[in-house]
Amino acid sequence: MNIALAADVRFASENANFGETFAKVGLFPDYGGTFFLPQLVGPAKAAELLYSGDMFDAKTALQLGVVNRLVAADKLMDEAKAFAMGIVHGPRMASRALKQVLYGNHRAELTKALEYEVEEQMRCFGSEDCAEGLRAFFEKRKPNFQGK
Repeated sequence: MNIALAADVRFASENANFGETFAKVGLFPDYGGTFFLPQLVGPAKAAELLYSGDMFDAKTALQLGVVNRLVAADKLMDEAKAFAMGIVHGPRMASRALKQVLYGNHRAELTKALEYEVEEQMRCFGSEDCAEGLRAFFEKRKPNFQGK
């Protein structure tokens, strides 16, 4: 999900499901999720999604602004390619300038967030909570986190 959040535009199948499930196994989000998700859904909703690790459906993703469009599964690639080709055949200089204005000013913040995510992901991965979370996941049971 976090890789998708980094895209300028996101299309999803109507039957897609989404989730920031890191909390379910004692891990810290990665790939810019802590940077992009609050920008898309607001800090309070991002906190809810990140803390809970709950899954949500495509309709909810559209309502939250996580995706731009919902498309029937059998039409998804065609719709995405058609949209991309519109950009490819459009005014490239204007598109580059637009991307720079929309996202360029946040580059330093994104770099810092990514570095922090790596540090926290490694710290959490070595924790007893993560080991318990992963065991619980594979054993299909609720984890018993101890904060260690």
